[in-house]
Amino acid sequence: MVKKLTLTSLVASACLFSNVYAENTLEEAFTNGKVKGEIRSYYFQEDYDTTGRSSNLHFGGFLSYETASFYGLTTGATFQVSSVADISGVNKFVDDEDASGSVMSEAFLTYTRENSSVKAGRQFIGTPLLAGSGSRMIRQSFQGYTLVNTDIPDTKVVAAYVDRFQGRTDGAGSPGKFTKAFDTNAELGSVTLNDGAYTAYLENKSISDLTIQAQYLDAMDVFASMYLDAKYEFGTSVNLYAVGQYIGTNYDATANENGNFYALRVGGNNDYFNFKLSASENPSDGNVESGLGYGADYSLVGAEIDGGYWSYLTDTTAYQVNVGTTVAKIDLNLIHSVYDTKANGDIKETDLILSYDIVKNLNLNILQANFDGKADKNYETRVKLTYKF
Repeated sequence: MVKKLTLTSLVASACLFSNVYAENTLEEAFTNGKVKGEIRSYYFQEDYDTTGRSSNLHFGGFLSYETASFYGLTTGATFQVSSVADISGVNKFVDDEDASGSVMSEAFLTYTRENSSVKAGRQFIGTPLLAGSGSRMIRQSFQGYTLVNTDIPDTKVVAAYVDRFQGRTDGAGSPGKFTKAFDTNAELGSVTLNDGAYTAYLENKSISDLTIQAQYLDAMDVFASMYLDAKYEFGTSVNLYAVGQYIGTNYDATANENGNFYALRVGGNNDYFNFKLSASENPSDGNVESGLGYGADYSLVGAEIDGGYWSYLTDTTAYQVNVGTTVAKIDLNLIHSVYDTKANGDIKETDLILSYDIVKNLNLNILQANFDGKADKNYETRVKLTYKF
């Protein structure tokens, strides 16, 4: 009886295994792959008090392809392209928009088994302390390895190592190349990481209505940052929620003081409007590095143009009011941010954002930003027309 049960169990297990891993052929894995992309037209204009007006009209987009699974393996790639049509006035876009050409920003191999996956190669990454910005024509990317696991109920764990970074431009009129130079957001600007960077990230939703994120990043021999936030949703008629946030940085270089950043937000939304009220403080003697890549800018008081840069600086208190509504299918947002800095006085940024879906997948986004108290800049306009497929 025991032998019969054992044999039956083995047969059943083999059938189950064959069903779970009954992959298509390698040819079908490629033919069943998924393609997505976006066509873009961007117009940026800046008006400076001393150098006058400058503008940049450019076109581009991206094309991504990823195969279907073949015994748990998938592979994919993303090509980005940018073409500058016209730059007028003083060129203020060398480091972020002045890029004509193409770059293979993703080229990866992923293996997935049950609740775990490992991805190796060039890839887009989006976590609080390690993230490439996609606000310009060329999205920032990383080269390295990421491991994602969801074995623990209501919990996502990510571990990653990166050793190369691709910026928006190369500073000489072309898209960025993969190098050891990584962009940061506040104290250091750009750092060269000869030994790369390690990070561990956790997201937990095991407590009802509460989401917790925690991350540690070690940019080897330069700095280490810790990120923590907690969001609680009250479930009222306006979907009220509250978020608390902390970022701390320890610098390896003795010339840099360690920094600590704290922020709080209360927000809500219904069918007619949404709002966010946020405040932050860096009471420490040092600035905070919010991570690697300009997308690693999760400051709750971050503005549309300068992000959270000013709020991360030492001895700075910041406040932000964000209100939005929808009128005739047009989404409108008004954001006013105030940064009381020790070294630069009061910095104010007011952003008006309009977003409209002209037809399905075709979106028009307009941003008008006005500055008060920030030296040498008056206002900035960004117009983005994008079609996704």
